[in-house]
Amino acid sequence: MDVGATFPHNVTYHASCHGLRELGLRDEPRQLLLQVRGLKLLDMLRCDECCGFGGTFATKFSDISVAMGNSKADNIAVTGAEFVTATDSSCLLHLQGILNKRNLQVRTIHLASILAQERA
Repeated sequence: MDVGATFPHNVTYHASCHGLRELGLRDEPRQLLLQVRGLKLLDMLRCDECCGFGGTFATKFSDISVAMGNSKADNIAVTGAEFVTATDSSCLLHLQGILNKRNLQVRTIHLASILAQERA
């Protein structure tokens, strides 16, 4: 299947809690990413582990939230990816904050933004 997108970067995928548990997304996001020209999908250890945001969880239990985010950032960093993508903007916002605080040169991008990248 050709999704009509080009994104020539190394990318890893974070499976968000909402996508997994509420929307029932399993392998569909990964399958879409595999159809993007130029994109190299790098597997992340425990990609389905919560990033620690969880709406009000992050404010009620900030220490735990940051620890979970740091664990996820460790897993992202090991992949060597330039970008981490997900289907949940709140996860991406949380992760970008953690990555920035740790001076890791990884950027977040929503899956829809990757799919919207037209061919050159």
